[in-house]
Amino acid sequence: MRGKPLTVLLASVLLSGLAVSATAVGGQQASTSRAVVKTAFNKTLKRAIVVDGRGLTLYLFTQDTGVTSTCAKDPDCLKVWPALTSTGKPVAGKGINARLLGTTKGAGGRRQVTYNRHPLYYFAGLGVGPGDKKPGAVLGQGFFQQWYVLSPKGTPIRK
Repeated sequence: MRGKPLTVLLASVLLSGLAVSATAVGGQQASTSRAVVKTAFNKTLKRAIVVDGRGLTLYLFTQDTGVTSTCAKDPDCLKVWPALTSTGKPVAGKGINARLLGTTKGAGGRRQVTYNRHPLYYFAGLGVGPGDKKPGAVLGQGFFQQWYVLSPKGTPIRK
């Protein structure tokens, strides 16, 4: 009798661990949870930038029109620039103005996170080079002079 509650507790812990590990797919946040957006100091750019809850750099695309994702219309674009998605209202972390945080309809009807009306993306990389796999990486910065890291104000850092 005493062993049953412990078994149920252990099963619950194991299942919750599986659910948590399912949120990180291919280095990008999957849409199985509420996205967290925060700021972090970036050593390469020597300033604070917008990142996800795990510290991975987030980008804006200058070709987007308002909150409409131009990239979402092109599956090849989304392979290189996956969208930050959220199942619910995104969470404003340290350094983020919650009033600037929102969502828009992204590819496949998924909820894409926006900041200061800019849809947010990761840089997954191309065949010729790696993407941002670790916190602090900004390999997509200035890509084709159209993809930029965001400042805490939600504006592009064009450095």
